[in-house]
Amino acid sequence: MGMAGKIAIGCVAAVFIVGVLGVVALGGLAWWGKGKIESKLEEIKNDQSRLEAAQKRADAIPFVAPTDGLITEDRLVKFLDVRKRVFAVYEQHKADFEQLQEKKQGDLGDVRKAYNVINDVRTAQAEALADLGMSTSEYQYLIGQVYKSMWATEVAKSTGGKSVSEATGAAFEQMAEAMKASGSTSPEAQKALDQMRAAAAESQENAKQMDVPQANIDLFNKYEADIKKYAMGGLEMIGL
Repeated sequence: MGMAGKIAIGCVAAVFIVGVLGVVALGGLAWWGKGKIESKLEEIKNDQSRLEAAQKRADAIPFVAPTDGLITEDRLVKFLDVRKRVFAVYEQHKADFEQLQEKKQGDLGDVRKAYNVINDVRTAQAEALADLGMSTSEYQYLIGQVYKSMWATEVAKSTGGKSVSEATGAAFEQMAEAMKASGSTSPEAQKALDQMRAAAAESQENAKQMDVPQANIDLFNKYEADIKKYAMGGLEMIGL
């Protein structure tokens, strides 16, 4: 689990515990009772232990990111198997998750709900990774490559097969040509044209980070339906 993920789940758990204690302080033991508090704290502890155990197994699986950014079909299929299992849990909490996102101000009930949602989804992910033999780092690598492939596929469709960097360079080149076609030969116009061409070169170079191998685009097209089916909007905010 990444540091951001640990902080996210840790903070939610901590806030929930503080909230429970706050209820006792305001309402007295008659509201919750010592036994109920201890039971809830034990439940949280058990949840965390289960998550950490699964995460430890997943983190023990070796992975080295390919330098060429390639996605292999067998690992993409494995990635989708993990997503299917996580999606099943996500769907159970989808309404709660969307409701929490829309709320501007929450209460103790919302904190408890957020804890349950985040913990259940994280545990499902960690256990799926461990069971199916994929490390967290590989899973995150594949998420990044799949999203890049999605974007590259859309760009290719709309530009006649150009890569992201090629499309970026072409767009700037068109603007430069339009400036040149204006017919102005003033020093200011030439300076603006030079700046535009320099910006085009820089932008094209930066956009190369979004280029992906054609093989990745082909795989994305082959598995596009499943990739989109098991997309889980909003989970990026908690590192999933």
